[in-house]
Amino acid sequence: MDRPRVEVISTANEELDNRLGGGIPIPSLLLIEGDHGTGKSVFVQQIAYGALKEGLKVFYVTTESTVREFILQTKRVSIDISRYFLKGLLNIYPVHIEGAKWAKTTAKYLLHIVGRYMQRTVDQWDVFILDSFSVLAVYATKSIVLDFLTLAKNIVSQGKVIILVIHPSALPEEIMIRARSICDGYIKLRAFEIGGRIIKAMEIVKLRGALGPVDNMIAFDVDPAFGIKILPLSVARS
Repeated sequence: MDRPRVEVISTANEELDNRLGGGIPIPSLLLIEGDHGTGKSVFVQQIAYGALKEGLKVFYVTTESTVREFILQTKRVSIDISRYFLKGLLNIYPVHIEGAKWAKTTAKYLLHIVGRYMQRTVDQWDVFILDSFSVLAVYATKSIVLDFLTLAKNIVSQGKVIILVIHPSALPEEIMIRARSICDGYIKLRAFEIGGRIIKAMEIVKLRGALGPVDNMIAFDVDPAFGIKILPLSVARS
């Protein structure tokens, strides 16, 4: 089945798209970095939702939830992807398997295995998401991580989008520098408290291929009834 040709992936959130210069460019290797509680997973799920609405096929590797938990999480923030999962447009791959033992000797090969699978199935997906890349790479050798980044960059050149979600300081700084430099897009997420209210923000460090102007900083909140809700920076700073 031929999939639609699009230049950018809409996030299905018009205001967020406008702040991102139209959406996530295709092709693109995108690195999303942030601590726990900064909205990384919701942001990536929003991108996945937008891609699915465009008719694109998404492979989603999650290290934090089961398939059922993942679908329920998206429903809680009004980006329900269950119908796309049932249609086969969305494939969810949980890394944590019941009964499996987590050992460093086997965990260090996970990233290599995922990379080879990503390469073998390249004709079956348009967007490949690793949430989180840091969990898959934490025990991998430096050469495995760098080989994966090179492989991902080469695959992206075929008109694909690969999104890597990472926690700050999870990997050696030498590897982090390499990852940030090789990626076409690099977005840092953080959370801060103002007047007793937790505000989240995206810093768009770079986003090559954007169709229009890109805001350097986007303040937002996660609204269960709406998903990602963009906040005026004047409100965030007040």
